[in-house]
Amino acid sequence: MEYLELQGSSDEELMIQLQAGHHDALAVIVDRYQRLVWSVAKKIVHDGGEAEDLVQTVFLELFQKMGLFDPERGTLKVWLLQIAYAKSINRRYHLQRRRFYDQAEVEEEVIASFVRPAATPFRMSTGETSRLVREVMTTLNPAQRTAVELISFEGLTFEELASKTAETLSNAKHHYYRGMMKLRESLSEVATRQSKGPRPMRKMGGPDA
Repeated sequence: MEYLELQGSSDEELMIQLQAGHHDALAVIVDRYQRLVWSVAKKIVHDGGEAEDLVQTVFLELFQKMGLFDPERGTLKVWLLQIAYAKSINRRYHLQRRRFYDQAEVEEEVIASFVRPAATPFRMSTGETSRLVREVMTTLNPAQRTAVELISFEGLTFEELASKTAETLSNAKHHYYRGMMKLRESLSEVATRQSKGPRPMRKMGGPDA
């Protein structure tokens, strides 16, 4: 059976066809459930690009282990969700070990400094804070500066950034996170100087001056 003929089949029928060697059945299953699998993965790993990779991993596992599917033990949907959950949890642990989420936290800290200057420890006016941000942005290399501007200021996703700059998704993320880390370091230095306050002025003249 071909793809168009299989579209009206039930999940159980699709698995029977897949186990019989009709690989078009897998394409129908992917079309039917890829969005659901992506949604589960995204909620766990909190990154669209990583979730897309997990979608491929989940359906590859389905294909490799299709002989284990038993409709009497559960539906295809439940089986896919179990695979998606397990793979996503494993991937999240892997990202945590690589400190991926530590880097992601930089984004929240620095963006807060941009959009809520009154709440920052710098004790500067909005104009002074804006000037500081502009100055710090000039210390980034072009790829980092572009990534930060497009993600933080224009609201692009990592996928859109990669497409716009003709970079791989991995490189796009790298430029962004490195740029945000440099911004945090520079802004932290200023915060430290501000917290120390100005040096006390030396009194001039005598008590009657």
